[in-house]
Amino acid sequence: MRKHYLKKIVVGLLTIAMMLSLVGCGGSSGSDEKPITIRMSHTQAPNSVSDLSAKEFARLVSEKSEGKIKVDVYSNSGLSGGDLTKAIEMVQTGDIDIHSAAPANIANFDAKFYVFWLPYLFPTIEDLVNATKDEAITTEVNSWLSEMDMTMLGLNNAGARQITNSKKEIKSVEDLKGMNIRVPGANLFIDLYKNYFGANPTAMDFSEVYTALQQGIIDGQENPISVFSSSKLNEVQNYVTLWDGVRDTTIWVMNNKRLEGFTAEEQAIIKESAAEAMEWGNAYLAENEEKIIEELEASGTVFTRLTDTEIQEFKDASAPIYDQYASQIGQDVIDLFRNVSK
Repeated sequence: MRKHYLKKIVVGLLTIAMMLSLVGCGGSSGSDEKPITIRMSHTQAPNSVSDLSAKEFARLVSEKSEGKIKVDVYSNSGLSGGDLTKAIEMVQTGDIDIHSAAPANIANFDAKFYVFWLPYLFPTIEDLVNATKDEAITTEVNSWLSEMDMTMLGLNNAGARQITNSKKEIKSVEDLKGMNIRVPGANLFIDLYKNYFGANPTAMDFSEVYTALQQGIIDGQENPISVFSSSKLNEVQNYVTLWDGVRDTTIWVMNNKRLEGFTAEEQAIIKESAAEAMEWGNAYLAENEEKIIEELEASGTVFTRLTDTEIQEFKDASAPIYDQYASQIGQDVIDLFRNVSK
C-alpha cells in the first residue's frame, strides 16, 4: 500500500515537471517568437513629415499587434539606392513591403498618376485633403494599383510644391526663363517647366539635389516647404516662391502578396495604423508648416508671396498642359478629381 502511494507521488511530480518544461520552452506561451518584420521605405530625409509619419505607423503597428509585427523604416529611398522608380519596382516584386512616395512617382508605370501633379488642380488644402479621402477617388486609384500587384494603404497631404532658387526672387513666369530647375523624373514636370515656363528642367533623383545645388549644377528646385527644411536646402538656397501651383500628396503602397500573407486581423491592424499615421501627418503639416516658414525667414531665407494677379499669370501659363495630358491621364480621371474640388 505504501509503495503504491509513493509511486503515485512520483508520477505526479514527473507530470508537473514535464508541464513546467513545456512552458519554459515557450510551447504554450509563444513569448519567445520573433516579430514579423515589415520593411518600409520613403523618399524623404530623416525627420521629414514622411519619416515622422512612417515612424508613427511603426509605433501604432507594434502597439496594436502587441509587438508581434515590427516595421523597419528606411529614409531617402534607402532600399533602392535613392532611385525613385526602382523603389516602385521593388514593391511590385516584394523586395520592399511598403513604400511612401508622391503618386506621380508611379506615373512611369501608369500615366494616370500624373493627375496628382496637374497645376492648380486643388485650389485649397481642404480640396486636396477631401480628395485623399473621397471614396470614388480612392477606389479608382486602387484599381490602377491592383494591375501592378500593389494595394494603396492611403493618401495624405504633403504640402504645396514651392519653387526655390539661389539667384533671385521669382514673381512671374518670365523670371523662370532660362533657369536650371531640378524636377522629379516625370514627363509632366519636365513639360511644365520647359514648354510653359521657359525654364531648363533637369530630372534628378532627390538624393542628388543638395550636392547639385551646392555645386551650382542647378539653380533651383521645387518641393514642399517641409521637405525644403528637413533636407536643409536653405543652406544652399536663398529664395522661396510660394506659388501653390501643385499641392502634393503622399501615397503608401504595399505589395499585394505580402499584405495577403497576414491574417485578417493583422491586415486590419496594418490598414488602420496606416490611416491613423497618415492623418497624423496631415495634422503635423497643418500645425507646423507656417512655423517652419517663420523659422526659415528668421534665419535669412527670402519668401516671396505672390499676389492674386501674379498667381493668375502662372495659372494661365500652365493651363494648356491639361489638354496635352488629357489623352494620357484620361479626361474622365481629370473630371473625377476636378469634381471633388468644386
